[in-house]
Amino acid sequence: MNTLFIRLLKREDKAASLSEALEAVRQGDTPDSVVHVVDPVSFQQVPGSPFAYWVSERIRRLFTELPRFEGKGRTVKQGLATADDFRFVRAWWEVSPARILDGGNGPAWQDELEVFQAWCRQRTFEGKRWVPFAKGGAYSPYYADLHLVVNWERDGEEIRSFVDPNTGRLNSRPQNTDFYFRPGLTWSDRTTSLFSSRLWPAGGIFSVKGSAGFFPGEEFLALGLMNSSLFNGFLSILVGAGDAAARSYQVGVIGAVPFPMCTNDAQDYDSLKSAALTAAEAKRSLDTTNQTSLVFRLPTLLQIMGDNLTSRIVAWQRQLNETQLTLAKFQRKIDDLVFRLYRIGSKSQRVIEDSLGRHQSTIDEEEVESETRKEEQPLEFTFDARSLIEELLDYCVSCALGRWDIHYATEQYPCPELPDPFAPLPVCSPGMLVQTDGLPAGPQDVPGDYPLRISWIGVLVDDEGHPDDLGGRVRQVFEVLWPERASEIEQEACDLLGVRSLRDYFSRPNSFFAEHLKRYSKSRRQAPIYWPLQTPSGSYTVWVYYHRLTDQTLYTCVNDVVAPKLTQLTEQLNALRTKTNRSNQEEKELELLLDFELELRDFRDELLRVAAFWRPNLNDGVQITAAPLWKLFQHKPWQKKLKDTWAKLEAGDYDWAHLAYSIWPDRVRETCKHDKSLAIAHGLDELYETPLEPRRKKRGRKQMEMG
Repeated sequence: MNTLFIRLLKREDKAASLSEALEAVRQGDTPDSVVHVVDPVSFQQVPGSPFAYWVSERIRRLFTELPRFEGKGRTVKQGLATADDFRFVRAWWEVSPARILDGGNGPAWQDELEVFQAWCRQRTFEGKRWVPFAKGGAYSPYYADLHLVVNWERDGEEIRSFVDPNTGRLNSRPQNTDFYFRPGLTWSDRTTSLFSSRLWPAGGIFSVKGSAGFFPGEEFLALGLMNSSLFNGFLSILVGAGDAAARSYQVGVIGAVPFPMCTNDAQDYDSLKSAALTAAEAKRSLDTTNQTSLVFRLPTLLQIMGDNLTSRIVAWQRQLNETQLTLAKFQRKIDDLVFRLYRIGSKSQRVIEDSLGRHQSTIDEEEVESETRKEEQPLEFTFDARSLIEELLDYCVSCALGRWDIHYATEQYPCPELPDPFAPLPVCSPGMLVQTDGLPAGPQDVPGDYPLRISWIGVLVDDEGHPDDLGGRVRQVFEVLWPERASEIEQEACDLLGVRSLRDYFSRPNSFFAEHLKRYSKSRRQAPIYWPLQTPSGSYTVWVYYHRLTDQTLYTCVNDVVAPKLTQLTEQLNALRTKTNRSNQEEKELELLLDFELELRDFRDELLRVAAFWRPNLNDGVQITAAPLWKLFQHKPWQKKLKDTWAKLEAGDYDWAHLAYSIWPDRVRETCKHDKSLAIAHGLDELYETPLEPRRKKRGRKQMEMG
């Protein structure tokens, strides 16, 4: 028996729309966009029998006529649930690259997948602790940077032993481990936007929130299908939703989508694969300007030509618009190809696209260029002139500290080619200053004619005239990049930032550091790698580079930077004190210097206080490592986060951290006796005491007789 359905989801005035629809029905008119007459038996063709009344009978029938997306070698899986991401997950730039699994040095992943997987597992027993980790993320079709790594040392021994000491129940969930390290596609299981899948290179682990699909030989076909309007339409039918709000894309839902039979559509099949590859490469190319990406080459303003910074910003906007137009064209092409592969006509196509608020198949180029729909604009497309200057200055600081190789910016070296999209990720991005084995360079790896003087101890200071002055080092980078116009470019950068000088920009906690903190924060992890240790007034700043930290770094700051400054201050103060008939200006200067001396002495004392117990270990991550220094950060939100972290360290909440063991060894060793995962974390397996099996009560004689 046919049933009448009236669809008002997209109507603002639902009451008026309902009256209009009912009147139309009484007049014998049934407008397709609102009124639908369907036999409910038809819903049984779709798994779960959702009320998919707004689509045609033809679309519902596809669920019975075509094979499932999961089947015939295609599979979708949920992955690892760590149960404590703060403990087990890091941003890749937080840890030592030498401890990250580099599958690129292993056997050919394309030909011998099982051999490659076994090799990856073996490497985790040979000192490789961190493995690339897919954990969902924002809407980003075709490609998204993989910025996380997970602790999978010794094949995940620490995570596999992460149990509740009170109940003995496993907290973590390492599932479908046979699929770890395989290449495929990954996506977010839950999003408020449209569904999107992206490339998943070999050599990594996927999560429970960032599920993965494996389509041997059909990866780019699946990539195109899964990012199409029709695939999103199928998902909306399966989850019973008419819009994209708060959907859950579990693997069972993904696997139930119909898969097209392409045997008679070879040309469309190849065109779809090619279009998906082109879209993915265009997105990846944009990411080469992102300093936290593993495909980073150069910042935006050094990848684009122009007479000055302003002209480069304008040129970038033009190039960005062209790239967006290209991506929109390919999305439109992919949508049309997918609808054709499924043999779906234009009428049903419009219904699907209307339900999603997506119309790539019908808009013209002029409309594409002015496209403003939020879900169609990936986050990396959003920028302003200021952010590009800040990105450039972050790069300059990195060059001064030896993170990036300035040869690529000066074109003395050609930028490395990007690897195959499914090839294992490198441990260092292409723009890094590296040695021959691909790991970060040391002093011995840099030629004598390298154009910059690098601070290999990882310490710079905000002190004009000092040989390690941050402003002076950044100016040196400008002189290498623009030999004839360094001062002019520097002034232009200041004007665009709205500051008097770069020194002002670097010294203010809410300027350079705030932007650096934002840039190096991903997936709820805040992980800045350049730390401004400051006096409370911000009058003096010592910058330290996270990747060069040792247990001697703070002593170096005191002995090589703060102590000489105090000596210089003492001389200035003595000269003013002994001077007779000081002017009013000199009296004010004396008062300021006395305050500065007192502040600097307190600063030195705090550095020495922390240095006495501080043993940094990059495996702990930035937040744990920086926590003891919370008083020396003057960016208030970051200071508060570190203060809270330090309180939790003191309370024993993070006893898995190496820092906790170095400060409170007795407490941590005691905990290791009852927590196997914690014992493994500290290499103290021998301390763990396996709990005895509870003794079963003996049955009494009366109980035995009654039994």
